[in-house]
Formats: sequence, structure tokens, C-alpha cells
Amino acid sequence: MNTLEQYVANELGTIIANQSIKIAKLEKENQSLRLRNAQLQDIHRKKVKESESKTDNVKNG
Repeated sequence: MNTLEQYVANELGTIIANQSIKIAKLEKENQSLRLRNAQLQDIHRKKVKESESKTDNVKNG
């Protein structure tokens, strides 16, 4: 390999490595956001159920 080919290969290797790191970070962040979303949805469901229970009590009371 000549010097130019080596340079290009090294640059591409660096770019690929950096992109892989970025992808891994985004995947980790995505996983955290999915977990947080699931937690918030669960909280929301519980609040809706509580609200429905209170409404039923008022109607039946």
C-alpha cells in the first residue's frame, strides 16, 4: 500500500470507529428513554385507573 492508500484506510478506520461509538451511545440512550417511557406510561395508567375509580364512586354514591 502506498502512503495515500494507508492514509485513506486509516481515516476511514477512524471514521468507522467514531461512528460505532456514536451508535453505541445512541443505543444506550434509546434504551434508557424506552425504559423511562415505559415507567411514565405505567404511572399514567395507574392515574387513569384511580380517576376512573373515583368517577365510579361518585356515580354510585
